[in-house]
Amino acid sequence: MIKFIKTPTIFLTIKDVLIMNVLSAMAGINDGEFCKKFTKQGVDIITLGGFNMDVPTFKAGLENISKYDRKEFFTCPHHISEDLSQFIDIIRGYNPKWNGKISVNLRATTPEPFALLYKNEDIDILEINAHCRQAPMIEAKTGQVLLTNPDILGDMLEEVTTNSGKEISVKIRSNVEGVNILEIIELIESYNVDYLHVDAMNPGVDEADYDILNRICGKTSIHVIGNNSVRTREDYLKMIDNGADSVSVARAALEGDIDHIFM
Repeated sequence: MIKFIKTPTIFLTIKDVLIMNVLSAMAGINDGEFCKKFTKQGVDIITLGGFNMDVPTFKAGLENISKYDRKEFFTCPHHISEDLSQFIDIIRGYNPKWNGKISVNLRATTPEPFALLYKNEDIDILEINAHCRQAPMIEAKTGQVLLTNPDILGDMLEEVTTNSGKEISVKIRSNVEGVNILEIIELIESYNVDYLHVDAMNPGVDEADYDILNRICGKTSIHVIGNNSVRTREDYLKMIDNGADSVSVARAALEGDIDHIFM
């Protein structure tokens, strides 16, 4: 049995694994103004985005807005570094005592666009989006489609782990048709990835697939961030009980208060 020692915003286990509280990306929502308040709610990693990094994903984002009435960040890829720094200034200016990390969730179809952010010293973590499932993103061959194209995913991992100088996260979705997720985990683990952010989606069920999360956690030594349907403290603890090293919250944050989940 693992013993937890409580500190103000994290827990330390006897395995010396930091359990971090994470705000997950929500496209068109997670900007500086939205995210800043969570610096006072026990959040250790704030994820900005998702952002579209190249022409195909930018066009897919526009289609998400026009055809499906989804929220998106209407940010030109070549201006993204400047925009992100402005968001981060808002977050850190709101609570200068917050010493958490800033992650940025990024959609791309090739490895090259990630280089746009390598020189941005405000960013701590680059997160590859192998997760989104909106039809325009699928057609653009990004998001969860990367799980069906391990060659491209591998090229992205090679690029960012070799050249970015930042911590790297990969956000994946479980139970994607035609994907052996444990084989994808083996691919990701062959690179110097710091975080595996797992949306343990359980199709047709309004609850995470804790079984697949448990299997993924048993397969990898990468720090796993568990995600999906985390709305209560009980959901949070169930993620930890099934092997997640940390836990992230997304839609529950739309209500403005997630402190009761983390603390």
